[in-house]
Amino acid sequence: MAVIDFPIRFENSSFAIFGFILAGILVLLLYLSHKRLRIAEKRLELVKWQTVRKAVNITNIGMKICVILALSFLLAFPYFPVTIEVPIEELSEEQLAQSSSTIMLLMDVSYSMNNSDLKPSRLQVAKQMAKLLIHNMSSADLIGFLSFADKTYNEMLPTLSRPNIINMIDNQTLHPSTAVGTALDAALGVLGTYQGGRAIVLFSDGKNNLGIMDLTSVADAAADMEIPIFTVFLGTYGIGEADPVILEEISHTTGGKSYEVKSDEIKALITDVSTISQEVKVGALEAAFETLTFESKDYYTPFLFFAALLVISLFLTWFTGV
Repeated sequence: MAVIDFPIRFENSSFAIFGFILAGILVLLLYLSHKRLRIAEKRLELVKWQTVRKAVNITNIGMKICVILALSFLLAFPYFPVTIEVPIEELSEEQLAQSSSTIMLLMDVSYSMNNSDLKPSRLQVAKQMAKLLIHNMSSADLIGFLSFADKTYNEMLPTLSRPNIINMIDNQTLHPSTAVGTALDAALGVLGTYQGGRAIVLFSDGKNNLGIMDLTSVADAAADMEIPIFTVFLGTYGIGEADPVILEEISHTTGGKSYEVKSDEIKALITDVSTISQEVKVGALEAAFETLTFESKDYYTPFLFFAALLVISLFLTWFTGV
């Protein structure tokens, strides 16, 4: 069964339906009234109605119907559904939330993350930030997780299930050594199976001392795959082998950004994560697309049309009415 797709839509369709009902009732009443007049005319008059008078009556009836429909449609907030192309950098918050991307969160769980230059420890602050980041990301985003030290430990493929990832983050414990390159390589392997906007967010104190030692090659591979890496440095330079330089180089090479956590206060963390989450989302989308297509609503054109129809209908009804 074919479905008629009307080009016009209504925000409040009940008003439009009400207008159709009123118009139908008016047509019926005018038909019955006209029929009675014709019967009376045949009985009382022998001269037929003049052609001009018929045209005037038809115009008057038609315009009354148009008045009802135009007024009802205006009250129903008519719009035309249209598609628009929006550059990634010009996306509104609403459009950004509608867009989907795939993000891998990488968490360093090496022993150095137990340093307390960030209270209560670097790892606990990383956990807080990761959970805040998950909370800030759009519900349409797929988020995966991977923890690492001397090797990769817990891993979860990108999913829409937030509670499972948060539970995994809460249960992270410390291990020896730090294999940043190995973790990044594993994350790239996961993201390679996904399409669209993709990005990696790496929480670490920056020291790579095991596994893949050539981080430049890993960063180059990410750049070739158009996957930006956003690095979050936790710690104080020089304490517990903390070193943000390599993290900055990775971010720069891949088109991502590097961040440094300077305060462990929750308000500061919330502010930092709010910025990070938006820039990660935009960065992931920019790496994959120049523009995105969205469905929009054109209220202006149908409003002008029905407003003009209402004015014309009222004008003609006034001058053709009896």
